[in-house]
Amino acid sequence: MDNSIFLENARKKIKEGWSVDDVIRKLIMLSDSIEKAENILFEQVYDVYFLYYPEAASVLKERDKFIDLIEKAVDRHSLIQSLQISEDSMGYDLDGEDLQLLSFSVNELKNISDLKKLVDERLYNLVSENYPNFSAILGQEIAAKMIYLGKKGRSLALMTSSKLQVLGAEKAMFASRKKKTTPKYGVIYNHDALVKVNDNLKGKAAKIVASCALLAIKTDVFSKEDKRKEISEKMNKNLSKLVGNNGNKKSY
Repeated sequence: MDNSIFLENARKKIKEGWSVDDVIRKLIMLSDSIEKAENILFEQVYDVYFLYYPEAASVLKERDKFIDLIEKAVDRHSLIQSLQISEDSMGYDLDGEDLQLLSFSVNELKNISDLKKLVDERLYNLVSENYPNFSAILGQEIAAKMIYLGKKGRSLALMTSSKLQVLGAEKAMFASRKKKTTPKYGVIYNHDALVKVNDNLKGKAAKIVASCALLAIKTDVFSKEDKRKEISEKMNKNLSKLVGNNGNKKSY
């Protein structure tokens, strides 16, 4: 019996099984891997530069500033004016070959940093284009992480708001069994609304945000309507009411 028809049907089902959610999840994984590589490389390059010019390294601890300045020139003489420090250093005098290698390493660090920005830009554009309501309520980064954790936008739409609220807190939930406490939030903890409110209100604020986020993802998945303004106003109104009733002057 010819199996070509069955094979073709199997290939077709596999192809139809992919969706933009899979692209979003892969881009998140790629972004995370790039960030880890960037952090490791920065630490190593920074340590080498500290050996060479500790006076400059001590004021260039911020990664972007370090890359921006050292990419242009690694030698001490080129930095004394921009950093207002002495060229007379207590660091080890690297020779020309070592400085060239250091310069190449900084350039590679810059390339990795640029790649991370490109991946994140594409990731956030995909989230905004396919889940406009959801990303408007949560922000592109949190929305992307939610989709990654839920695997599919449709899966998120079928969750309860309480489950959406603690999505990403699985490890904390497992640990809480011994303490007999339940986590109040997962990745939603980084939402602007929770950053603004006092600690004693974060749980209630998370509940409000999760409820509106669920409404947003349901809208994106099922009706495809643009209700960003409507849902945002509802969320901000409820958050303002929450903080107002508790004497918190912060507004939304």
